[in-house]
Amino acid sequence: MSTREITQRNVGVSAALVAGGAGIVTGNPTIFMVAAVALVYAAYQAAIGDPEPTLTVERDVDPTDPLPGTEVTVTLTLTNDGDATLPDVRVLDGVPERLAVIDGSPRFGTHLEAGASDSVTYTVKARRGDHAFTDVAIACRNLTGTVEFAEQITVETTLSCSASVDAVPLSGQTLSQSGRVPTDAGGNGLAFYAIREHQSSDPMSRVDWNRLAKTNELATVEFRETRAATVTTLVDSRQPVAGRAGAPTAVQFCAYAAQQVGSALLEMDNRVGAAVYDSCETLQPSANRAQEQRLEAFLEDVVSGSVATSSGSRSSWLLDTDTRTRRMQSPTETADRYGITDGGDAVATLDRSIPSESQVVFCTPLLDDRAADAAKRFAAHGHAVTVVSPDMTTGDSPGSTVERIDRTARLDTLRGTVRVVDWTPAEPLAKALTRAMERWA
Repeated sequence: MSTREITQRNVGVSAALVAGGAGIVTGNPTIFMVAAVALVYAAYQAAIGDPEPTLTVERDVDPTDPLPGTEVTVTLTLTNDGDATLPDVRVLDGVPERLAVIDGSPRFGTHLEAGASDSVTYTVKARRGDHAFTDVAIACRNLTGTVEFAEQITVETTLSCSASVDAVPLSGQTLSQSGRVPTDAGGNGLAFYAIREHQSSDPMSRVDWNRLAKTNELATVEFRETRAATVTTLVDSRQPVAGRAGAPTAVQFCAYAAQQVGSALLEMDNRVGAAVYDSCETLQPSANRAQEQRLEAFLEDVVSGSVATSSGSRSSWLLDTDTRTRRMQSPTETADRYGITDGGDAVATLDRSIPSESQVVFCTPLLDDRAADAAKRFAAHGHAVTVVSPDMTTGDSPGSTVERIDRTARLDTLRGTVRVVDWTPAEPLAKALTRAMERWA
């Protein structure tokens, strides 16, 4: 810990001596008494000295692995481990550069008795990536403010906001190109699939030599083929509602899920596109390196559009109140808003834009029957559909309870037609996907 002595102490002592001398010479008792008090104070400070502070700093973040956009509470606790009182302690926490403080302040001042602790709490908004906090800057001054001890204390804390998806459950609807999606077809691959009668065109490496040795019959081993797939991530942008004030909205969660799923599928050599329900905007599937950047930009526009819509009207669902307040748009209103023909049929319009061989990953909170019906109709059009549904009904209000019952009924109905991933945003999306794959297996 570095020490900096502030020169005002010497100046003050000199001034007190001059004032005391002036009081004696002039015979003015008032001046003399003021000077005497200052000298006694300076003598006391010199006698007790300025012991070097001994401090312990702890930093706690909650949650430690948040989703992007989630509010993270940071608590910094300072403990005086020394025997002396610290009259003036000033602290500045080392907030990561890319994290914005949205509530409170990482800077605070306090007074610490021996063995006492004090803390400060502030809130940052999580962003994707790993964010390391820097050193905590501490400055301690003595009672007179003439000596300052300064120190940088390292408290290793990293906020991880990746929650990356490593595997995505897809059906066997694939392309002819090789990839990583397991199919129900035998051929070249790694996992055993079946044994069939040998044909003259079969390669020698596929002959079942063990069977030949036992039965003197030729047979061919087939492996489960893995192929590439075309996938369209469909985002339900109609419900910009949040479970509580300051939390990400349903549209943000849906866009996040679509981005995570899309990135994972691109890593697996699949063709990935995106679309919006029910504005019918689309990003055509592709598998090149630039597609992930195009996908991210497309989804950012979806979120920006939903924020602008929600701030300009009160048509969103209010799940954090004691009542269910909503304004349902009629098909005609939807058609007028987006210019959709076919009687305002967004599914039919999107089906014409999405490749016929494409699977659909529909990210929707399932807050109304239209979303559930859309998933069924995409399946009826020949698309393999997986619904990823963030649960926005976790509140305790009567309105949330009713919506939770309705949503559960929709999930149960959909499970008989399409694959469903019920995702509670408090847990990583990857965990919900893994749990769903285990259930389907």
